[in-house]
Amino acid sequence: PDLKFYYDTKFRKLTRYKMRARFYGRQATDVIWPEIKYRNASVIWKKRSSVPLERWPTLFHPEYSERREPVIKAQMDSFEELIYWHNAQPTLHVRYFREPYVTELEEYGRVTFDRQLCCRPTNGSIELAYHEEDMIYYDDPIDARCDDSPVILEIKVESLVPIWAIELIRKFHLQQRGFSKYGTGIDSVFGQQESLRNSMFY
Repeated sequence: PDLKFYYDTKFRKLTRYKMRARFYGRQATDVIWPEIKYRNASVIWKKRSSVPLERWPTLFHPEYSERREPVIKAQMDSFEELIYWHNAQPTLHVRYFREPYVTELEEYGRVTFDRQLCCRPTNGSIELAYHEEDMIYYDDPIDARCDDSPVILEIKVESLVPIWAIELIRKFHLQQRGFSKYGTGIDSVFGQQESLRNSMFY
């Protein structure tokens, strides 16, 4: 409710995480992918699971554990735990068309192009069905703060940037730029949010 994950991104908090749930296609049909995205400086890692569509509402109503002994954890590491501790609610549904390419030269390497960015406010509802007219496009030059409507290019590698990626960057004169689809969507739908924090470390 206090848009913690939005402000962590907006203020570029060095170590942060956010929750999101994915489905593929225009409508959810069978599986939801709850995910926690962690970030420390420029290093990103994710923890995700798959949940049948009918179990999606149960994530927001955790059951009491029958465990008698306490368990000490270094961090909260499940989608359900973060929902409980942050009283998290769905705020924004983001949709885009992704064109992915996968390299066979390394164990892991992907190049993705994201287009047709749009979103809709969910106002705390866990309902996944929606109407096309509910979507608000925010890939225009004003919302994206650039000269043209953006295509978001991401190069994703496991550790060191491989030679082929460096050659792509040099050949097309690419410059790294931060762009949060979630954060920009929040700004587009709700307007520029005033900070609820007293400190960037909150």
